[in-house]
Amino acid sequence: MKTRFLRVALLLTLLLIPQALHAQKSLVVATVNGEKIDKNQLHLYLLIQGIPEKSWSDFEKPQLEQLIDRTIMRQFLKSRNFTAPQSKLDHQLARIEKVLQNVESPEELLKQLGMTRKDLEQELSVSLAWKRYVREITKEEEIAEYFEKHRSELDGTQRQARQIFLKLPQDATDSQITSAIKELAKLKQRIERKEFSFQEAARNHSQSPSREQGGDLGTFAFTGQMPVDIARAVFQTEVGQMSKPFSSKYGVHMIYVDREIPGLFSLEDARPEILSYLIDSKWHQKVKRLRKSARISYGAK
Repeated sequence: MKTRFLRVALLLTLLLIPQALHAQKSLVVATVNGEKIDKNQLHLYLLIQGIPEKSWSDFEKPQLEQLIDRTIMRQFLKSRNFTAPQSKLDHQLARIEKVLQNVESPEELLKQLGMTRKDLEQELSVSLAWKRYVREITKEEEIAEYFEKHRSELDGTQRQARQIFLKLPQDATDSQITSAIKELAKLKQRIERKEFSFQEAARNHSQSPSREQGGDLGTFAFTGQMPVDIARAVFQTEVGQMSKPFSSKYGVHMIYVDREIPGLFSLEDARPEILSYLIDSKWHQKVKRLRKSARISYGAK
């Protein structure tokens, strides 16, 4: 659950405000524990996510579910008297209003969107209040346990790895993906039988430019350089071992880890990243539990 609401400032400066968002009486699309969500709110949320108006019909359903999640969470935080730190809320509001002033008066523009400053403040408060809540309920033991379990991902450890990659079309079917995974699985068995090395297999079968170097991807840390699917596979595979074949949005991969260079970062260095993960994961866990008892209905009632 990342704060994306600040995107509104940049989007509004482009004056790409669809006619559908202009202040008007709007149809109710959902009700959460008695609180209504209307069409204007949904369309504004779609705009904030950077989704073009012509594609709204494709995204309305999943984005409405996100709005419902945020409404449930805001209600929960209010029941626990958790509010956003006022200084951080004021800072975010000031940033948005500064950008809006380059277009026209903030109040007028928000009015065009069927929104008030209070609405904007309320939306911004959800993420800020949640972060405050998680920081207060998270025990030091939990942070330390997470660090130990994921030390190589957090302490700056680097790994050198190789891959064998089979490219697939972006609209690849499940059958195509399964077929490619089976092809790499057979290749893995042949490498394990020592018919040839991983490097030789990469040179002869990989469809990545790294094939010329025996599949060598170089040396890298868990974050910052490699796509997350690749990095996760590399850091979940033992040094000197191959991963199982796996798929990503790029195609199908198989990884071999050559060596590891231990990192030097401490728990304190990694604390912001750990908290960021916990804020995200606990959000999804809490929403899942709250939905079980929430009264949610769709459409006007």
